[in-house]
Amino acid sequence: MVQSKVQDTAPLSPLAETLIGSEIVKLGGEIRERIRKGEKIYNFTIGDFDSSIFPIPAALENLIIESFKNKFTTYPPADGIAALRESVSEFISKYEGLDYAPDEVLIGAGGRPLIYTAYRAVVGRGDKVIYPVPSWNNNHYVHFTEGEHIVIEADAENNFMPTADSIRPHVKDVQC
Repeated sequence: MVQSKVQDTAPLSPLAETLIGSEIVKLGGEIRERIRKGEKIYNFTIGDFDSSIFPIPAALENLIIESFKNKFTTYPPADGIAALRESVSEFISKYEGLDYAPDEVLIGAGGRPLIYTAYRAVVGRGDKVIYPVPSWNNNHYVHFTEGEHIVIEADAENNFMPTADSIRPHVKDVQC
């Protein structure tokens, strides 16, 4: 009989001990398994689309290759490439009518780090966080910030958006 020489490890933090897996990642895994078994499913669960079904546009592919050839292969600045932030600023001004300076635009590699950062910046322990369900991972971010979950069931009738009437009972001294 071989005995393990692995020492007992220190326990995880109390917060880590209470974590649950992401529902969307679990669903994505279930869908990938069904696809593996031969079902024809277009998996839109986690934003990593099958490039054999949804190829990137040729112009973008060429720009990626050109960038690689020009040695743009290292980490970008933490707040994003200045020219990209300027383009985003112009885009949202033109198409959304919102005016944000380039230094007010943050670019990240995926939404999760930015969303988590926003939650950490504005939610303190015990703060009420009102969010609709279904929604994307708000429950996890509220848990990470030790906020108080205020869940509002949303439905197709309201385009899955909470209404002022559904929020009103959860806020004090605020006109909705």
